[in-house]
Amino acid sequence: MLQSQYWYYMISLGFYWSLLFRVAFDVKRKDFKEQIIHHVATIVLISFSWCANYIRVGTLVLAIHDASDFFLESAKMFNYAGWKETCNGIFVVFAFVFIITRIIIFPFWILHCTWVYPLEIYPPFFGYYFFNVMLWVLQCLHIFWAYLILGMAHKFLTGK
Repeated sequence: MLQSQYWYYMISLGFYWSLLFRVAFDVKRKDFKEQIIHHVATIVLISFSWCANYIRVGTLVLAIHDASDFFLESAKMFNYAGWKETCNGIFVVFAFVFIITRIIIFPFWILHCTWVYPLEIYPPFFGYYFFNVMLWVLQCLHIFWAYLILGMAHKFLTGK
């Protein structure tokens, strides 16, 4: 394992623990329950993939999820600063990156690889099912959030 992977895992794990603790004190949003489920599932997946030595796929899952987060946080920052046009532009980029990474790449490449290819090499075991069920929990949340994001994008584009 590379030292960079170790630190990527440890920093990500600490980050998601902090999000889980912070959500109790944050403003309650429409997707509060989904955020809790996401943070718990992510912590479990990071921990399990570390312990089961699924570090390669775990790193890919983390990278795919982190790809759009930068744009989301940037859009929030510019929204809070009152820079609406900049916020809107970055939100469009966020929506595009989110859809590509979490609705296309994640299920059709990552989930496909974790679901299909291991069975060609090893017989299924508890960890195989557990890991894939947790990844599918994340995918269900991605679909839910994609629906919300596309709804916001529709309102933005139509001016409603």
